[in-house]
Amino acid sequence: MQYLKSVVTLSGLVALFVVGCGSSAVPLDKLTDAKATVRAAQEAGAQSTPQAALHLKMANDELASAQKAMDDDKDNDRARLLLNQAQADADLSLALARGTTEKQQAQDAQAKIDGLLKQAQ
Repeated sequence: MQYLKSVVTLSGLVALFVVGCGSSAVPLDKLTDAKATVRAAQEAGAQSTPQAALHLKMANDELASAQKAMDDDKDNDRARLLLNQAQADADLSLALARGTTEKQQAQDAQAKIDGLLKQAQ
């Protein structure tokens, strides 16, 4: 019985060591999310807004670096960090692109209102 307890304890410690020292899992979910947000920013017109385009480029660069870290270096922790940065830049790019679009729509609506007010006078 004592032997069995020792084996179970030793197995548990080995498992914890392997999990603690082993490389973390490939962050495929983060990669997919970041790529989707980059695509959304592109579709929202991020290339036509300088600040949005800058953050979109940064997100794409970070995605490429993360992919390289996962493929070549097998450094999943670095890849996860780069994917977090890519996600943040892609989110910012998307928000800036949408903000520019919404600002343009508001200006267009204001111009229509001004035109209707002039016609009414």
